Amino acid sequence: MTLNEYFSSYYALICDGHLDSLEQYYSVESPLFSARKRQFEKLRQQFDFKFLLQNISVIAKQDDLLVVIDRLNFQAEIGGKSVEKTSVNLHSLVKELGEWKIHSSTQLPEFLVK
Repeated sequence: MTLNEYFSSYYALICDGHLDSLEQYYSVESPLFSARKRQFEKLRQQFDFKFLLQNISVIAKQDDLLVVIDRLNFQAEIGGKSVEKTSVNLHSLVKELGEWKIHSSTQLPEFLVK
């Protein structure tokens, strides 16, 4: 599976509301999984949205560590208004049992997105 396929399917699960399936993408050592799942649950309760992966790039790679950056397009209708926003996210992935798993993710500040 390519990185593009990996993150496209990850974001598709979030958009489709299959949040229990997200666990397969996260490292067992990740401090984020529960918080990210709750964050996406709250978002989905408020409105429907789409994440469209625009691109993804490897920043650094070691045998058991991968650092990637992605650019996402967020689309939603909130309070009757169409909202579209671009975000850039930094992810670190670790290798577990031969598979890459998300250890941590962070959205980069808006001034770095441009």
